[in-house]
Order: sequence, then C-alpha cells, then structure tokens
Amino acid sequence: MKLITFLLTILITVNLYGQENPEATANANFKKIQIGVNFSPDYCFRTLKNNDGSATSDMILKLRNDNETGKLGYTTGLNIIFNLNKNIGIGAGIQYSNKGYQLKMEDLTYGSMIDPRRGFTNNPSGATIASAKFIYNHHYIDIPLKVNFNFGKKKIRFITSVGVATNIFITETSTSVLKYDDGTKDRDTQQTTYNYNKVNVSPFISAGIDWKFNDRNNLKIEPTVRYGALKIIDAPVTGYLWNAGLNISYYFGLK
Repeated sequence: MKLITFLLTILITVNLYGQENPEATANANFKKIQIGVNFSPDYCFRTLKNNDGSATSDMILKLRNDNETGKLGYTTGLNIIFNLNKNIGIGAGIQYSNKGYQLKMEDLTYGSMIDPRRGFTNNPSGATIASAKFIYNHHYIDIPLKVNFNFGKKKIRFITSVGVATNIFITETSTSVLKYDDGTKDRDTQQTTYNYNKVNVSPFISAGIDWKFNDRNNLKIEPTVRYGALKIIDAPVTGYLWNAGLNISYYFGLK
C-alpha cells in the first residue's frame, strides 16, 4: 500500500511540472514594442472646390475635372507600435509621401508652344510633338498616429487601423511628358513656385492581414485610404489630395 501511494505521488508531481502554463507562454510571445518599415504604392488624385462661388471658377473646375486624372505615387517610412495588449496597439512613425495628379495625354496641333524653354516644338531629330501630358507631384513628410485592432489567435490574423497623419509640405514638381510623331518621348521635371499651404491633416483607415512568422517578426498587408482634410492652396479653385494604396509593412518585436 505504501508503494502504491509513493508511485501515485511521483506521477502527480511529474504531471504538474509537465503541464504548460498558458499565461506564461502568452506573455513570452507578446511583444509590447515593435519597430518596422513600410511601403505603399498608391493611386493619387484630388477633389476640387470652388472657393469664391464665381461662374469663372465653376468653368475652371469643370475644365480641370475633364482634363485631369489620377497618378501613381507612394508612401514609405519608419514606424513604431506600442501594443497595449494582444488586440490593441498604438502606432506612430515618420514617412515620405508622393501625392498629386496629372493632366491626361492630349494630342497637340503642330506648332503649339508647350515647352517654355524650347518654344515651338521640334526635337533634335526634326520630329514634332504629337501629344503631351503634365504630372504634378506633391512631396510631403507625413507623421502618422493610429490605433490598431487585431482579431484572431492564429498566425494570420485580421487587422484594421484608424488614424490621422500630419502632412508637412516640402515642394511640388511638374514633369512634362512629350511624345513625338516618330514615337520617341521626352521627360523634363521642374520645381513649381505655387504658394501651397505648408501643413495638412489626412485621416486614414485600413484593413487587412497580419502574418506572424514567429514571436518577433510580422508582415502586415493593408489596403489603405487617406484623404486630405485641409485645402492645399488658398485660391479661387483649390484642391484636397487623397490616395488609396496597398500598405505593406514589416515589424520586428523588441520586448
């Protein structure tokens, strides 16, 4: 009887030591601080507004809407996340963004003066300009602040984020794209001198997946929409920049 009691005691002791402590495991896998990098290819455009209510501004607004379209841009930078728990985190960062819009490619009448430096239209080979477009790139430093929400317990989880970015204007550049009747193209980029507002604010929202490779490494893929809440310039016809893209970010857990 004593032998049986002794053996049972040993078995119970081994079993207790062999059980996993779920809380300890969860704490070991949970990283409160993550740093990361992101890159988002974006489709960029603008919304126009008639500021002075005049018929002339209405005409300009309609003309621009008929002749302008979106362009490709991007957002990239460094980020940090402070996780409050396994489901909620606060993120911040510093990013560079290229926003803007472009004029549609338009056919030109021979002899149109479109290059202010070259005047009328021949390239060195003697070809004439057949069509042209202009791309307007707005360059910003963005400082985003957001709240992340994570759902699920597996390696691939659903995530969504809401936040706002402060946009600090750097400069605008204009790129002319000239297409000649012999099929050749010419591009030229210059800085513009318009007096754009120096600061903007862009609310944004995203939703996607968080792929957890291991305890420290995460890949996040989030379709994201950002919209400029403030006008970009004080003028009779002004614009509000927006962009939509696929934000891809990689994070490393520190502790």
